[in-house]
Amino acid sequence: MLKYTPIFRSAYALVFFFLSTNSLAGNRSGTVAEQFLKIPTDARIVGLGGSFAAVAEGVSSLTQNPGGLMSIENISVSATYTPWFANIQHSFVGAAMRLEDFGVFGAGITMLATDDMPVTTVHYPEGNGQFFRAADYAMHLAYSRNISDRFSVGVAGKYIYSSLYNSVVTASSFAFDIGTMYDMPEIRTRLGVALSNLGDDVQFLNEPYSLPTALRFGIALTLFQENETQLLSTVQIARPNDADEQYNAGFEYILSEMFTLRGGYKFAYEVEDFTGGFGVGLHSIGFNGTLQYGYNNFKVLPGTHTVTFEMNF
Repeated sequence: MLKYTPIFRSAYALVFFFLSTNSLAGNRSGTVAEQFLKIPTDARIVGLGGSFAAVAEGVSSLTQNPGGLMSIENISVSATYTPWFANIQHSFVGAAMRLEDFGVFGAGITMLATDDMPVTTVHYPEGNGQFFRAADYAMHLAYSRNISDRFSVGVAGKYIYSSLYNSVVTASSFAFDIGTMYDMPEIRTRLGVALSNLGDDVQFLNEPYSLPTALRFGIALTLFQENETQLLSTVQIARPNDADEQYNAGFEYILSEMFTLRGGYKFAYEVEDFTGGFGVGLHSIGFNGTLQYGYNNFKVLPGTHTVTFEMNF
């Protein structure tokens, strides 16, 4: 264990540096771009109230906490779709593969895109016959490995590209994520830390905007387990760079290999509060995979619905 001391020291130094440089973050709405990177890429995370740092598993871990990629045993592919507000579509597609003793590699793409919108002018308020659209993309590459039988570390790099008004205005940036998982099976607990979207500012025209950087620390505790039945609880504290601390909590009740029920709540969020969802195993119909659903409630706007399909090979 002593030989990993420099790793832990470096991790703690990075955490304290991040906290100190963001101590005055507060409400910086409108100064942080690429907000689509905050939208969960997994329906399970949605159902758990966004408390993902300690429970990230499967392919979507490469966008949530890359340390969770070590949960993949062979090859997995995943796709997530969320109809957002105002006919905006959010989606994620990714795959990951374990390479024996080398660890797990993953790749994916996240996209947020509008439908075609009419170009309006003073003389043509209903549209002049032309259309435009906007889209944001993030291309992800990730690698994770076990440092010990309890501790895993993952790193993910991403290329971010935004296109406005049919690519008349564009912006791009590079960023990376760091994530760790630490298991304590004797007390049925897992700890997770995720540091997301560290990178250069993105510049639209002549105005630079920060990326939505955030540090998250989570705990997942198995409260009850007997045969196939299990009750999991998870809590998380998050420090984003454009708001005050946020808190997430969720539970997951596994009734059997076939069905899972979830619920969660988001504390200190301006417009979001409770969440819910469920998961269905597809083994009975011959597929080694799952279908997940998550609902995120908004205080003013309509709630959103997220669906994730993941297959294991």
